[in-house]
Amino acid sequence: MHFVIHYPWQRASPLGYRFNKGRLYNTAINYLEKQSLNITCLVLHDVDLIPEDDGNFYTCETKYPKHTTSRVRQLNSKRGYQRYYEFLIGGVLLLTFDMYKTFNGFSNLYWGWGGEDDDLALRLIQRRMCVVRPTYELAIYIGLPHPRGLRNNARFSLLTWTTLRLDTDGYAQIESLTRIINIRQTLIATHLKLDVNADRSLNVGASMSNISSSLNIINGNVTSTIKTIRRTTTIKES
Repeated sequence: MHFVIHYPWQRASPLGYRFNKGRLYNTAINYLEKQSLNITCLVLHDVDLIPEDDGNFYTCETKYPKHTTSRVRQLNSKRGYQRYYEFLIGGVLLLTFDMYKTFNGFSNLYWGWGGEDDDLALRLIQRRMCVVRPTYELAIYIGLPHPRGLRNNARFSLLTWTTLRLDTDGYAQIESLTRIINIRQTLIATHLKLDVNADRSLNVGASMSNISSSLNIINGNVTSTIKTIRRTTTIKES
């Protein structure tokens, strides 16, 4: 099997921008798509996770995304494996370029820890995409200790608007938001140093015009549904 490792990392900023996992992934995948590497499978891998079972294959052999992280035990911890909720999509996710573009990748709006993976799961649901998972016996990992990032207190509010933002906030919009400021190649990996706030729109949500447009669409759908219900009710009553 031939593979390449690309490691996107966020440059330090005097303004103290929080970590933005979504923009890192979107930028790195956008970079890879432009290279002549003939990549057939993307492995989105949290760097603090180490797979434990050789039977947990990293392949894109199905037409659906594959999530390979079901249980994690922290290094040197006595608590054993922690089993995550079924909705979880974070950790390690395998998919193709076409799959990634189908749900417009990660949101670009999650600054700090938390929310971006659940947002991604909602995008998959919205696009009616199934997720393949190996058995709990195979999908096991060791979690390496690391400092917890600042919690994103806006994540629940953002999750409420996920399906409205799906087409206007994600992979298709990434080129206007970030820039690669350095590329360094080593024997085992390519390091991409990113300015994740090139547009200087830190913590700015979807534009009011996008929200207004989405609300008009929702209102139209609700109105149409109500008319259908009334029409059906009228038919039944007659």
